[in-house]
Amino acid sequence: MSDLRFDPVFNQWIAVSEIRRERPLEFLPLDQVRKQMICPFCKGNEDETPAPLLVLDSWANEITTEQSVQWSSRVIPNKYPTYESSKRQPILETGPFSASADNGTQELIIPTPRHVCSLSELEIDEFVVSLIATQFRLRALRKTDSVRHAMFFKNCRHEAGSSIEHTHFQLLGSPIVSPFLQHRAERFAAHQQSTGKSLLQAVTEFEIQQKTRVVSQSENFVVICPFASRLPFQVWIVPRTPKIRFDGSERSGLEQVAALSHQIISRMESLLGLAAYNWMLHQLPFESETFDHWFIEIVPRLSKTAGYEMGTDIWVNAVAPETAAKRLR
Repeated sequence: MSDLRFDPVFNQWIAVSEIRRERPLEFLPLDQVRKQMICPFCKGNEDETPAPLLVLDSWANEITTEQSVQWSSRVIPNKYPTYESSKRQPILETGPFSASADNGTQELIIPTPRHVCSLSELEIDEFVVSLIATQFRLRALRKTDSVRHAMFFKNCRHEAGSSIEHTHFQLLGSPIVSPFLQHRAERFAAHQQSTGKSLLQAVTEFEIQQKTRVVSQSENFVVICPFASRLPFQVWIVPRTPKIRFDGSERSGLEQVAALSHQIISRMESLLGLAAYNWMLHQLPFESETFDHWFIEIVPRLSKTAGYEMGTDIWVNAVAPETAAKRLR
């Protein structure tokens, strides 16, 4: 059983999902290591997962499950979803609180049949095909009436929230728009309307001019350590010009995203050891996409949130972004 609950004090929606306690915990402290005998995401073990929603070969062509021996990327339902129901549920008032039986969807995108642990171990073509698979699924989610926002992300290693070693992405379609996302949409819209320019476009143009926080660049993207980085070695991969819909991006753009992500994560793992990290696609709710400018964020998990951050939502970062960018360069 799971549901959505709204906290009026902190202005936050919280998903209560008890089914997630049943997730396999492959990553545990070293004195409690418990490895699975069979990896459900490896080639030959397809029967260990729910039936796929989409299967692509290495040329990003859709294939049938009977041809699964040839697959490059598989999309499957999450067996332990944050959101369980596929039907829209009313928001109920409970005293001073609001709650709703949740709806939406949660899917896993497996980018390779090979048993690899990090995005840095993927071939660029494998990375690209998995991004194309995500585009297919985002287009499908846009057609539903139960999903208002989709978060595409990858948790690498236990400290970043992963429970299975075999590298995989997650696509979580949410039935609600959090105040955090709503406020970002309002800021993006206000900046666009007042200046005629995307807020992220203004940020990246300034960073390219300043140079000190730029890590890398490609034809269509710039990699920066943001000026007000919340965490050490936080990185953004931002399209140089506004890109409204990730699922509308051309393959050439996805190839640059994959190559830059691979490059940055490889550098992080070389510089910081095999640190856990989160790779995230940030995009606005579907209803606000007119003002969107999606971007990728990569955050190594080097520090823990403490009382001050939890109590004030003011983050304390021990590594200046200028220092992080210099070391990543």
